[in-house]
Formats: sequence, C-alpha cells, structure tokens
Amino acid sequence: MSEVRMASFNLCNFALPGVHWHRREAGRTYTDAQWMQKRQWIAETLAAIDADIVAFQEVVSVDALRALAAEAGYAHFACATEPRFSRDDPDIYVNSTVTIASRFPITAIAEIKTFETIIDQTLLDRAATYSRRPLRCAIDVPGLGETIVYAAHFKSQGALVSDATIDAIADWDEKLDRFHVERMYAGIDQVSKRAAEAGAIYLQVREDLQGDIDRPVIVLADLNDGPGSHTLSILTQAQPIEDGIGSVDLADVPPAHRFRRYIHRLYDAYALPAHAEFERPVTFHADRRSSVLDYAIVSNGLHPQNPNGRGAVVGHALFDAHFATGAPAATTSDHAPVIVTIRPRGAGAGSPVIGL
Repeated sequence: MSEVRMASFNLCNFALPGVHWHRREAGRTYTDAQWMQKRQWIAETLAAIDADIVAFQEVVSVDALRALAAEAGYAHFACATEPRFSRDDPDIYVNSTVTIASRFPITAIAEIKTFETIIDQTLLDRAATYSRRPLRCAIDVPGLGETIVYAAHFKSQGALVSDATIDAIADWDEKLDRFHVERMYAGIDQVSKRAAEAGAIYLQVREDLQGDIDRPVIVLADLNDGPGSHTLSILTQAQPIEDGIGSVDLADVPPAHRFRRYIHRLYDAYALPAHAEFERPVTFHADRRSSVLDYAIVSNGLHPQNPNGRGAVVGHALFDAHFATGAPAATTSDHAPVIVTIRPRGAGAGSPVIGL
C-alpha cells in the first residue's frame, strides 16, 4: 500500500429522530427528512475523504452509525462505551460516545486507564475521569503493521452553570453576582478537565511505546481547544525545553541519551508537511464562531524526520466545503473532518533516532 489515510470526524449530534440532544426543545431532534439528509451527507463525505480509518465523535445512535459505516465500506467497527441518557427523560441524551470505523482489521480494543496516576500527582478531585471515555484500538495497517489508533473527544468548552442553583436565589443583585462566580468555577473545571484528559492520554501513549519506540500511534480527536492551548501542549509535550534537564544544560546531555527527548513526544500532524495557506484553516464553525478544535496527533514513529519510523506524515487536509456553502449543521456538521495521509516505510523494529 502506497499511502494510508486516517480522519477525525465529529458528526454533530448523530442521534436518531426522536432522540433530543441535551434538552427537550423544538429543533433539538431530527425530522425523518433531516435525518435522511444528514446520513446522505455523511456517506458522501466519507466517500470524498476516502479515509481508511475514521474516528467519529458525537455518536449517540451507535447501531445506526455502524450500519452506515458498513455501507460505506468499513468492515470493522468499534465503540468506546454507550452514550448516556437523562434519568428523567430517556429520549434526551446527556453525553455522546466515540467510535472507530476501519477498512483494516481491528485486532484489539485495548483498555483505557483511568485518571489514577494523574490524580495522584496533581490537585484533581479523586472522582475525576474522562468527560467521554476515549477508544483505543490496535489495527493491522498494511505497511505500518500494528498501529494504535485513539478516538477522543475532550471536555466541551463553555462554563455551564446549573439553572437550579441560580433560580433558587430570589434577589436579583445576589442572583447576578452569584452567576458570575459560579461561571468562574465552571470555567476552571472545564479547563482543568481537558488538561487532565490530555495528560492521561499522553501517559497511555507512553505505555504504547514501551518496548517499541517507533510504534505508530495516532490520536484522532476533538480536543475542544486551540493550537496554542495548554491542552495541546500537554498532549504533545511541544513546549520548548529552555532550562535543561534538571540542572544539566541540554548541550551537556550525553549524546547516547539525547534521542530520548523525541521518542516520547507527540506531534500535531498539521505541522509536519508543508502547507500553502498562510493561516491554519478552522475545523469548527457555528453561531458565528470559528476555531481549530480537531486534530490528528502522531507519535515519533510517524515523524517524517525519523529515519527509523514505520511511516511518515505526508499530508494534512480538511473537508470543509459545507462551511463555504453555509449548509446547516443539523444536516451536515459544525465540524470539518481532519484527514492525515501517511506513507508507510514498511514494518520492522527501528533503532533510536539521534536527532530531529
């Protein structure tokens, strides 16, 4: 196989007609006609992006997506966990899940560990965990061999305040004052949750690389945060090391050990191939807001400058035609699929890379 394509695809409320997203209100469920349009658009998009492996976010009706993926030529399908529905109204979904569809065999659906290590080393609450449990699959990819693929959807942006907390306050001055404080607390919570999710997946990837530092690993994710965020920096360990290792300057690190600065780094695939555009295109567009939220993050085993890697990232693209046409998100998506192209170099164990 000359090249492999993988994609991260947030479907935006993939839920059967009759299932409401988050609240039972008009416009928060699909009509039969809208559902048909949405399914058709997804099928057409899958054909257009022609990805061999797709990680989906915002999946509610899992069986419907499994069937759609099969019709599109994806014989292998895995799901992280079941979506959650309201205890008071089973037709309202509270939280979605993530899935992976693949043209190649999924050989294992591996365990995703909890926040235990992160909690022990930080100020996180003991009950902290993923906002949406990620999916981690081993996939037999031609030319790359066993490849670890993650589908992830980090904590959503927005400092959501409990209506009941504010409604219980009668005095309007106190109500407004309390609202801003509660929103501040909620903002801290959502930022810290994404940071913890990034750290937890980073530690998990380090385990994937134990015994095989050039193993291909790719995280296909809606991080709900931008390219300059701490979330991405924590996940990729991209922040420059300026003060050395401990008290030792970087120049004084023994040459035989310097390669270890790179083997546990992850890389935003967008930054690896050359790009013609001057500004990074947005992956999310809704309600007059645009941002970059969706990513393909790869291990050193897929870095173009690693001569021992199994493959190299040679392309990064978006499918964002629906943004330009102004097509409604309900029947398309408020996200643009991110597609990364990898050129395999052939399977086989590699040796340490000395300098990237």
